[in-house]
Amino acid sequence: MPNKKYIPMLTIPILMCTFSLGIYGQSTETRLILLDSSEFEGYGKIIKGNKILFRMDLEDEPDKWDGTQVKRIEFDHGFKIVAFEYVKIGNYKPTLYRVIEPGFMTLYAYDESYWTLNRPVGNGLMSGSYRVTTTSYYIKRDDKEFLCSVPRNKNAWKKRLVNCFEDCPEIMETINSKNVTDYEIEDLVWNFNEYCGGVKN
Repeated sequence: MPNKKYIPMLTIPILMCTFSLGIYGQSTETRLILLDSSEFEGYGKIIKGNKILFRMDLEDEPDKWDGTQVKRIEFDHGFKIVAFEYVKIGNYKPTLYRVIEPGFMTLYAYDESYWTLNRPVGNGLMSGSYRVTTTSYYIKRDDKEFLCSVPRNKNAWKKRLVNCFEDCPEIMETINSKNVTDYEIEDLVWNFNEYCGGVKN
C-alpha cells in the first residue's frame, strides 16, 4: 500500500494559462516513443490539453497523439535533448512532465505560464499585463504510485524530502545535516539512483 504521505500534486491549468511547452515548435527535430517501444523520428510540438502534434516530414499534415499512445517525446536542439514523459497518476489522465533526472527515481518539472493584469489606473483601465512563468518539481519512484511534490522554499525541503528518501540512509544523512540547503534536488535524485536505486523496501 502506497505511503499516504505521497500525495498527488498535479498542477491544474488556470484561466488565461498558456504552456511554455509550446516553445518546442514543429520545426524542431523530434523523436516520438510509443508505449509499445516503437520509435519515430520527425517534427513535433506539444499543444494544450497534454497532446502532441507530430509529423514525419515538414510537408506532411501533423497527427495528434496523447498519453494513451505515447510514452515519451524528445526534442533535439543540437546541443541538448529535452525530453517529456507522460505520467499517469491514479484516475487522472496522463500528463506531460519535463524530465530533469531519469532513473529508478525520476525528477520531473511541470512548466506553465500565464498573463496577469497589473493594478487599475482609473476609468476601468489597467496599467497593462505581464507574463508569469512558474516551474513545479515532482519526484516519481518506480515503486510508488504517486508523485511527491518538491517545495520551492528550500527551508521546507527536509520534511517533504524525508517522505521521498526515507529508505536511503546515504541521502537521509545529507537531508538531516545542516548543509541540506546547499544541495540541489537534482543532486539528491542523482545520488539516490547511484547509491540506492532499485530499493523496494
